[in-house]
Amino acid sequence: MAPDGQERQVRPSARPSPEQRGSAEPPRPDAAPPLPTLTDAAGTSHGPTAGAGGDTLDPPAAATCHRLAGVLFPWDITRALELALLRTFCVPSIAGLLDRTGEFEKRPRKRYDDTGLMVAELLRHGPDSSAGRAVITRMNRIHGHYAISNDDFLYVLSTFVAEPIRWLQRYGWRALTTDEQQALFRFWRRVGQRMNIDRLPSSLEALLAFNQAFETERFALTPANARVAEATLAMLLQDWPPALQPTLRRLLMALPETAVSGSLGWPATPSRLQAAIRAGLRLRSRLANAWSRLVPPDGTRFYSERPTPSYGAQFQLEQLGPPPLLKNLNRPRWQGTQRRIGLTGGIASGKSSVGRLLAEQGLPLLDADVFAREALAPGSPGARAVLERYGKVVRQAGSDPDAAVIDRAALGRIVFADEAERRWLEELVHPLVRERFAAELAALQEAPAVVLVIPLLFEAGLEGRCSEVWLVDCDPEQQLQRLMARDGLSDADARARLEAQWPLQRKRPLADRLIDNRAEPDALKRQVLDALGKPG
Repeated sequence: MAPDGQERQVRPSARPSPEQRGSAEPPRPDAAPPLPTLTDAAGTSHGPTAGAGGDTLDPPAAATCHRLAGVLFPWDITRALELALLRTFCVPSIAGLLDRTGEFEKRPRKRYDDTGLMVAELLRHGPDSSAGRAVITRMNRIHGHYAISNDDFLYVLSTFVAEPIRWLQRYGWRALTTDEQQALFRFWRRVGQRMNIDRLPSSLEALLAFNQAFETERFALTPANARVAEATLAMLLQDWPPALQPTLRRLLMALPETAVSGSLGWPATPSRLQAAIRAGLRLRSRLANAWSRLVPPDGTRFYSERPTPSYGAQFQLEQLGPPPLLKNLNRPRWQGTQRRIGLTGGIASGKSSVGRLLAEQGLPLLDADVFAREALAPGSPGARAVLERYGKVVRQAGSDPDAAVIDRAALGRIVFADEAERRWLEELVHPLVRERFAAELAALQEAPAVVLVIPLLFEAGLEGRCSEVWLVDCDPEQQLQRLMARDGLSDADARARLEAQWPLQRKRPLADRLIDNRAEPDALKRQVLDALGKPG
């Protein structure tokens, strides 16, 4: 993947200057700036672009992270990020999901290369470049196939900041400066914003505090942890001569601290061995730095710039991801000249409010809920099928038996309490809704823009009908209270309806734009106008 013009401006010259190579006397590792104190994890912010960093990453931070990973510490940063991912295996919710996918059992090398390539491309190009945005979109599409909590997303992101800082303190020829640590934080915070991760800490200190508190609370040994770690360890050793593998295995297992080893089911490491490993890695780093001063490398040395076992000399972004998902992952969005806005969200998140604002701007609305109600209109084939299945219990009292009205509340109580019944109803209604969308879009083909209001857009895999996807977002408690007030539901009934859909936190990474409906109506209108490119 060749960088575009903007990326070449960030990229250092082929022969780094003495300052870039760090030819000045490096600080002593034991005199390096310490990690910020891990106090209470305060300072979080809501919203897709809230807090430090604004709408784009500042160029100095992008350039610093590019230089750290591609010029100054390419080997060390790669190893630190490997250790960061190893730490995530200590979290049962993360390891359990990875174990269930089967990718570590069937294709551990591809899984490893995919992660390494995407992380390297982000560091190489920056999260706001065209290449960086494409990588984040790819990651979001992969993650969207799984139920991943916001806290798990946030923890993985925090390790990409904390672990390089720790690794270079322990093993590097010098530690990261305070400015470099801050640049690393701003870089990965911007990635988190583009991934639509909620509650991103607004300072480095708060992020590191969250990292430590999360590990203290969540690290625990489970069989899934051990299986995923073992598969990774076996993959890392497979290319070495069999005679060396037992020794290398012991050395690799000695790298993490006790909390990590214990959560992976690995034996405790003698302190003398850990001290020897630390001294050896520090010596390696100093020798590598000295050699790079004598023989400056040509260009940068990112993981994505060299051949990988999975893809050889070159790779395409479309190759990355679990093979069973590649067909869906590579499904293109709508490419026509008409702007097609997919408007989605959770039940009671505010889709109707945003829809009304868009209609006020003259955009035609095609609403899946309206089409679904029409599919069950009195006397329709859909209504007859529902009545044949459920009988009088779903027929509205007093309605004509030949054109019976469906009691939607009674039908809702059935389908939201039984997943099999809900799937039956979806299989009946969704094809009818798709037919209506196709007919309406054909009738509106000359319109410059159309809005497709589809609550289950992601669940039904309908992103391909849209050129962009907006998600109306709010807090889970707001959603619950709004639903109870709007539909007169009990807490239990409202929760059953919410649980029948993907939670908003799962949908956020898949959206192109978040419309934050946590605040006042005026704020909502300003966001809609901004998303349309109109003055507020």
